[in-house]
Amino acid sequence: GFTFAELLLVLTLLLVISGLVLPPVMRMMADQPLKEAAERTRSQIATVRLKALDSSAAWQFRFEPGGRHYLWLPQELNAPASGGSGSGAANNAAANSTLGPTFGELPKGIQFLSDINGVPLTVERLPQAMVAGLSNGYEMLQVGWSAPMTFQPDGSAVDAELAVIDARDRQIRLAVRGFTGGVTVSHIENRRR
Repeated sequence: GFTFAELLLVLTLLLVISGLVLPPVMRMMADQPLKEAAERTRSQIATVRLKALDSSAAWQFRFEPGGRHYLWLPQELNAPASGGSGSGAANNAAANSTLGPTFGELPKGIQFLSDINGVPLTVERLPQAMVAGLSNGYEMLQVGWSAPMTFQPDGSAVDAELAVIDARDRQIRLAVRGFTGGVTVSHIENRRR
């Protein structure tokens, strides 16, 4: 068997090791929601760029400064559908699902920053025609949206920046490079005021 001193030594070693390992693991777990929100936003912006490339039409991405909502839709509501030929109700339904506004929401506790480097972002309401026929259309009309980040059919955009922030005032910044439409994501940093 084992003596009491040997068991006590093993338990002490386990406590010391867990004390060294636990704080970094807890910090990583606390960072995860913010990182996932930034990655989700980056992915959605990249999707909008691909929609513009595939459809040969300009597409826009908007977000709710100080809120959790985002959306993307064609710059022109009557933009041509990408790919495929044919006619009939099935083709029209596919075109409408491809071209209509698509909404999303960041996880609870994460929101878009309402300013960039202390400069408040301008907000605007969507025209009713953009959300007509959507189940949450009335709710989307009440949201103050950012100016559009527009992606051209060649994949280019205008330089833009946004950030997601958590309840602990830590942020991840996302920058859209105009020439390529590429998105870069920063590391987690404390919010600059």
